[in-house]
Amino acid sequence: MDMNKGMFCALIVWFSLGLTNGEAQSGAWRLWAEGLPSGVYPRMAVAPNHDIFYSLLGTGIKQGFVYKANTMAINGQFAELPKVPRPVSVQNNIVALGYNAQSEPLVGVFRTDLSEPWMFRLDQTSKQWEASLSDKIPNLGGFCLATSNDGIIYAGVRWAYIYKSVDGGRSFQAIDENKTIKSNYPCYYPSQLNKSDADGAIFSINIDSRGRIYAGTETAGVIYSDDEGKTWHPADIFACKISDPFQQDTLSPMRALSISGNVGAIGFTKENNLVWSGVNMWELGWKNKLGFADMNNRTTSPTEGISDYLIQTGQQISKIVTSTKGQMFLHSGGVTGASNVGIYTSFDGIHWESFNQGISSQNDGLSQGSLVTDGDKVFMATNDGKVWIYENHESSTTHLGEIQSNFELNPNPVSNFLYLHLSNGDLKNPVRIFNPMGELLMEMNHQSENPIVIDVSDFTSGFYFVNVASVYKRFIKF
Repeated sequence: MDMNKGMFCALIVWFSLGLTNGEAQSGAWRLWAEGLPSGVYPRMAVAPNHDIFYSLLGTGIKQGFVYKANTMAINGQFAELPKVPRPVSVQNNIVALGYNAQSEPLVGVFRTDLSEPWMFRLDQTSKQWEASLSDKIPNLGGFCLATSNDGIIYAGVRWAYIYKSVDGGRSFQAIDENKTIKSNYPCYYPSQLNKSDADGAIFSINIDSRGRIYAGTETAGVIYSDDEGKTWHPADIFACKISDPFQQDTLSPMRALSISGNVGAIGFTKENNLVWSGVNMWELGWKNKLGFADMNNRTTSPTEGISDYLIQTGQQISKIVTSTKGQMFLHSGGVTGASNVGIYTSFDGIHWESFNQGISSQNDGLSQGSLVTDGDKVFMATNDGKVWIYENHESSTTHLGEIQSNFELNPNPVSNFLYLHLSNGDLKNPVRIFNPMGELLMEMNHQSENPIVIDVSDFTSGFYFVNVASVYKRFIKF
């Protein structure tokens, strides 16, 4: 018996005895809570104390209510919070849902009477909702919320401006992001998308792990700020010609960012690269209104793995979230009758695959918008009042003797693309994949590519082993 076959005999016995060093994951969502009001486009947010808030954009019952549970519970038990004193001229139900550093919930609403409030905060002492003050009044109301690690709250509105609160949501100050961009990037307006002289509504705000604030606009693509909103820049850093900043550079390798519109979602890889919706795919020849931006190498590219032409509007996606292990999730949304609607997951922001295992509810376009994470726990809500959880406990490591883990496999189980994250010391070692019989199926000699993307879509269902140097790790193909 050769060394590989001998090793695999030991591996198979080891796994059959269940002597792995990590809790195996189910590879599926499970029902975490139920009995919440049903409606369309659920909203959720997770506060610093692990409280999770739930509401709905539209519902015919229990309007004006937010519900609270805690993500540390094995199963969610949501409690009804006091009713939000929604304005008389309110449209829809709850549009924006967020929190402050004290874990108090905030809600943004749409209303047509400009004398009525557009943002509310639940005071933890009085247990009453208090209207937020603002120096400028948005035309319709609060659309999205994001809170930085130091407690600063940013709100996107319709229409216009980005709003900032440094007092926990008690008051907001408007930021004219257009003004600073016009001053430093004179080519940027009129916008490349529709010749607008301003950003329009702010449909998404998200903050990466470095503290950079990104905003998705209605008419002028994606913009960002590195100084807490004082100055703003196009995410397409080549938008204006260097030789003449009054002229747009239509050859920019990041042009997809500036010609986007109705940017409903912004998310990040573990390396702080950008994934966003709203790409003008018809001009670029891409198959979906979803793009990937390598912010280090300053390039953009289309995503892969999502059904062609499934995502045809920017606001069809309204949340892209990332777990602490770097696994990304989005809900595709989709019109009635569209195929392959639902949750998709990725580890690099480019390659995506469907991940709806375990969700038994009607997971259609009316359920999109609810994704949130708390560490490596991921939550999503379907429009029938149920909340689902996915937890990735898989360590992907097997110890034989004193063998130590030196690379990671994600996702595991896997359907299409397996991502192999190597330590620096293993970058020059070949990567081998074996079946349970110890037969070599694949060998790759790589240079500096890290992570390595392995296409296992043609593998039959079952478990396999990845070998680098003297370490073997198991993955499951489903």
